[in-house]
Amino acid sequence: MKTYKVTVGEKEYIVKLEEVAEGTVVESAAADPVPTPSSSGTAEIMEAPLQGSILRIDVEPNQSVKTGETVLIIEAMKLENEIVAPRDGIVEQIFVKEGQTVNAEDALYSLK
Repeated sequence: MKTYKVTVGEKEYIVKLEEVAEGTVVESAAADPVPTPSSSGTAEIMEAPLQGSILRIDVEPNQSVKTGETVLIIEAMKLENEIVAPRDGIVEQIFVKEGQTVNAEDALYSLK
């Protein structure tokens, strides 16, 4: 699986692509709509460091955060993992919701 950042017009998207053998049929399953990570170009997308379930979100869009401040908590294997701000900034967007399952490297929020 490779991750790419794609710009369409003035919006940026994080896209994950998986190479499959020629002739492979991939069935798509209906899923809940997921917010699309986009950015003004100045925000950094923060990704999940591990797979788990979003237990709690402690911030809101446009909220200031300090380095080390807890942004959200991911529960994995019955352990609560604090996801902290890597630097001072302002949370631009939140791409997940409480109860949602995320994979490692899924976009969680953007920080500008």
